[in-house]
Amino acid sequence: MLFDLDGTLWDPESHIFATYAEVFREHGHKLTRRHWESIIGTVGFDLWSELEERVGRSLDRAGLEDRVAVDVEKRTSLLQARPGVRNLLEQVDSAGLARSIVSNSPARWITRCVRQCGIDTGWHGIHSPDTAGIRAKPAPDLYSKALRRLGVSPEEAIAFEDSPTGIRAARAAGVHCVTVPNEMTAGLDLSHADLRVESFRHVDLAQIIDSLLAPGNNRAPLVPATGR
Repeated sequence: MLFDLDGTLWDPESHIFATYAEVFREHGHKLTRRHWESIIGTVGFDLWSELEERVGRSLDRAGLEDRVAVDVEKRTSLLQARPGVRNLLEQVDSAGLARSIVSNSPARWITRCVRQCGIDTGWHGIHSPDTAGIRAKPAPDLYSKALRRLGVSPEEAIAFEDSPTGIRAARAAGVHCVTVPNEMTAGLDLSHADLRVESFRHVDLAQIIDSLLAPGNNRAPLVPATGR
């Protein structure tokens, strides 16, 4: 079982958007939700160039980045795992299946977030683009690395994602994908996922496995983590 972090296991997306939007407002411009939706799940986006173009001058980018980092940490300091996540992780563990985090976020952010959410134990691996030569999603590299680490084939894995970027990465790696959208991604095109579930509260692991491995799906059975 392979889990995205931001927007999936926990949901800081609206808080991060609000932080950037506030900086834009302070400079007399608006950062629209539609624009933000176009970069959800990606890395390397450059909002400061756009803001500089709008205001017609250079900005203290390092200062803005520091300001955003501090404000995001404050806004998200009390966030917990999305409702139903703990129950699903318990189902995964009870079934004897391995679980890993596959995220575009830096490893230090992942470590902080899972600890804050109280879900920092039981992971067989944490995979982020910090490793040299590993491309971020939507490239399949992170998922491929997670599969190699677990010693399983793509057909033996299920990914949980919230965004089009993450879904494309999972599917490009040949992995089953369940999308559990959040407030910011619910209106995006998530149709490339194998299944869509509106909340982790509604996720039953056995039913998801049965649905993805139904006759005609030509998918191999999931392999338990025991002995991996």
